[in-house]
Amino acid sequence: MHTFTHSLGKLVLGLMFFSSASGPLFAQIKPTIANTISLNAYADNWCVIFINGKMVAIDSIDFLPHNQVSVKILPEYPMTIAVLAKDNAEPATGLEYGTQIGDAGFILKLGDGTVTNAKWKAKSFFTGPLNSNVGSPAVLRTPLPARWYGSDFDDSTWGVATEYTAARVGPDGDYVASDFTGASFIWTSDLNLDNTVIFRTTVQAPAGYVKRWNTTPDLDVSQLPVELLPVVTTSGPGGQLANLSCRAQVGTGDGVIIPGFVLSGLAARTVLVRAVGPGLAAFGVAGVLADPTITVFRGDTVVASNDNWQTQTNPQAVATAAVTTGAFALAAGSRDSALVLTLEPGAYTFRVAGVGNATGVALVEVYVLP
Repeated sequence: MHTFTHSLGKLVLGLMFFSSASGPLFAQIKPTIANTISLNAYADNWCVIFINGKMVAIDSIDFLPHNQVSVKILPEYPMTIAVLAKDNAEPATGLEYGTQIGDAGFILKLGDGTVTNAKWKAKSFFTGPLNSNVGSPAVLRTPLPARWYGSDFDDSTWGVATEYTAARVGPDGDYVASDFTGASFIWTSDLNLDNTVIFRTTVQAPAGYVKRWNTTPDLDVSQLPVELLPVVTTSGPGGQLANLSCRAQVGTGDGVIIPGFVLSGLAARTVLVRAVGPGLAAFGVAGVLADPTITVFRGDTVVASNDNWQTQTNPQAVATAAVTTGAFALAAGSRDSALVLTLEPGAYTFRVAGVGNATGVALVEVYVLP
């Protein structure tokens, strides 16, 4: 009995040694550099990497040279790895350097043995030029899903990655093959035409792994993706309208399309307005308006007009605005019409008609840029 009491007394004293009214109950054990593991990644052409919803690495060079990204990470198992990888492709055409179809590839290896392989999930969100048509390139874009980088994102319906050899991808720049032993280059099944791909996988703790630290950071970077990206806010309770669209038959005379919209508030807003005719054919629409024109009015005053979206001062602004708003891209050289305008608050109408009094089906769209 005496021995037990004595031992218990020592235990109580030991606990009291690590506790106080203002401090933690147990001793703090901070992580050290010895607890980190390496992360090596290489993308043709660019990538950003998230682990458990936190951005841990980003390729600092958009395209060439293909530079290898090497960092240290502190593993927190299970680890959900999410990667956004992009090939060097022009948003409106899917081509690189004007007329070329590029290829892609991504590879990763962690110091705990995690490697890229065909078990990773993979899904494309930007494909082009469709059917490898370089002469009249068109693309298919899908908006990235919300919180694609999160641990709780549901990728259960996605397909898996396809493995490729290094010889097929052709890495250059400062790629070091020995840093990726056991890893495979991955992409979707179409290495040439799929230009934006998200990869995801979840890694469990290695056998025998023991976490050596018990502290957590006071610094909160969990909202970094939201803080880095533009967010459109509104003071009203009902949110903000981002897009209006209407598909209709365009006739002549009183049969042309004349929709309208109102910009409220006190500040000017930038909008993308489009009259799409030929671009609808790629979606299986028959009888499209071959050459639509669009004219924007404020009252009886013409604000701007366009016939063929690339015949204006800054056609690149139209292509960029489509990417920003999630609109499908217009094919290079198409006769679809579009304008990017900065408009003061007020009421506007826009008239869509066919060149030479032509008739057909057209899609009329207005996007408010963030």
